[in-house]
Amino acid sequence: MDRHSLAVTMPFRWDIRRREQLGTLARGAPAESYPGFLEDLRRCCARVVAAAGDARLVFLGRSPESLFDYSSGALADTSWADRPVLLNVSLSGNEGDAEPDAAAHAAVRAQFAALDLDPAGIATSPRPVALIDLIYRGRTFGALLDMLLGWAAEAGVDPAAVRRRLRIVGITERTHNSPNTWRWQQQLAWAVAFRPRGALKGVSVPPVLWDYLGNRQKKVARSNPPWRWSDPEMRRPPREPEHVEALRLAVALYEAGHTRAEREALAALLAAQPTMRFAWLRRLVNELRGPG
Repeated sequence: MDRHSLAVTMPFRWDIRRREQLGTLARGAPAESYPGFLEDLRRCCARVVAAAGDARLVFLGRSPESLFDYSSGALADTSWADRPVLLNVSLSGNEGDAEPDAAAHAAVRAQFAALDLDPAGIATSPRPVALIDLIYRGRTFGALLDMLLGWAAEAGVDPAAVRRRLRIVGITERTHNSPNTWRWQQQLAWAVAFRPRGALKGVSVPPVLWDYLGNRQKKVARSNPPWRWSDPEMRRPPREPEHVEALRLAVALYEAGHTRAEREALAALLAAQPTMRFAWLRRLVNELRGPG
């Protein structure tokens, strides 16, 4: 099926790059964060970019929304401007929910295809695709891989070719290191079976950041679980106060990331990463430090 001819049910999210289209929605108080949030987010972003490698940055669901917004602003004037992508999809419903029907499966596949994240799009991507999300129990990544690889086999695309283009960046809550520390790369069945092993990367963050992003933050878009995949309501702008306040925070993060001071701060963190030995990261750092 031609991915460009699909009737796509994309969950609505305001395009914060086009401030003029937001009108009065962008005015007023943003959603509450916490002192030091921007600094924590910047450090997380630097580590995620370094872990992802020279890849597309696909932020999964709503938990990493702020990483998408901040990185979109910081990378806007670089050759990486089109790399951050937000894929608002949840692959797990509540216990007792009915299984997604054919319309729901068609809708969610259309959402993936519209972003060139269908099996053919991934397998032929000019660069790797890094899937980025917070990890709690790791079920989202496992379900996503099952879906993509099953879809590939059904569509006649070599699942191994899809897997070779994928990288997984899991953001976890930082804990004290010990022999009993839970390490998702070593303990989740899908991660243990994943090849190449080097494509699995972990980024640990302060507990306050993980908890804020994963549990407490107001989100710009509505949640998109399986029972909403084909719901036309998902294409309409959410105007409830919590979503509008979240939009204002998203705009603030984008605009902060776009400032020279923030770009230079991000560049300094990237330059300190072990992957600075690679030419792709040195080029990106130079672009962030250049005129913008």
